Amino acid sequence: MIALGCETRTVAREYVWDGMKRGDDPDHPHVVLQVTLGGWGSFETRRKTWRVEEGKAFFAVLPSRHIYRLPPESPEWSFFWFNCGHTWVVERVRHMAARHSPVFPIGPDSKLMARCRSLFARICQGRFEDAFAEETALLEWLLEWERHLHELAHPRGQREVLLEELRAYTQANLHRAFGIEEFARKQGLSRSHYSHRFRAATGLSPATFVLETRLAEARGLLRETRAPLKEIAERTGFADANHFCKAFRRVYHLSPGAFRRQVS
Repeated sequence: MIALGCETRTVAREYVWDGMKRGDDPDHPHVVLQVTLGGWGSFETRRKTWRVEEGKAFFAVLPSRHIYRLPPESPEWSFFWFNCGHTWVVERVRHMAARHSPVFPIGPDSKLMARCRSLFARICQGRFEDAFAEETALLEWLLEWERHLHELAHPRGQREVLLEELRAYTQANLHRAFGIEEFARKQGLSRSHYSHRFRAATGLSPATFVLETRLAEARGLLRETRAPLKEIAERTGFADANHFCKAFRRVYHLSPGAFRRQVS
């Protein structure tokens, strides 16, 4: 399921990996994650070359057009690596590669580094009860990796400010529908400018977040009151009960009535 290793390389001509010439089968792709522990190496694409030093890592899907190597000017490169061909890991890493830089910072005290160390140790020591436990550990590692890249791309401070501003406005106007252009004007921005700014910082569209906020309030009313669906729809800004039920089912995959029965 996953191969791994820990190495120190000191001879440049002996450590060059070309992502298109290493014999990987396009029908059975793999992903590699390599974390620098000391020294430095380089990761290259047709557009850019990165210096991968201590505190940084790179990832790639194999095969693909990239090269990583120990350059002649680097005295050594120490690192650990994972190579995984699990189908759903490869698919999710493809999506990550489309959105994020292949080289990224990873601090020694980060949650991702802790997860990497834990997975490395458990695999080396064979500390899995069964294949299900191993796959669970792999999924937890992948999700922490995704979270790490997401938070690098969307710094929490800016993200939380934008989310809280739009959440507060939605809650203050919960009883009525409003367009994103209305809130954007209050920020002194066009709808398109505000939407781009919001999505870049949060990874969500403003309209999606407004809907999530309305539905969160509706869930509270379903759980805490016996109000009819028509009244809940009116109080949370939906056009009518039918509009509310369709939106609720689309997001939560069950009806408001089924949700109420589950939590009552």
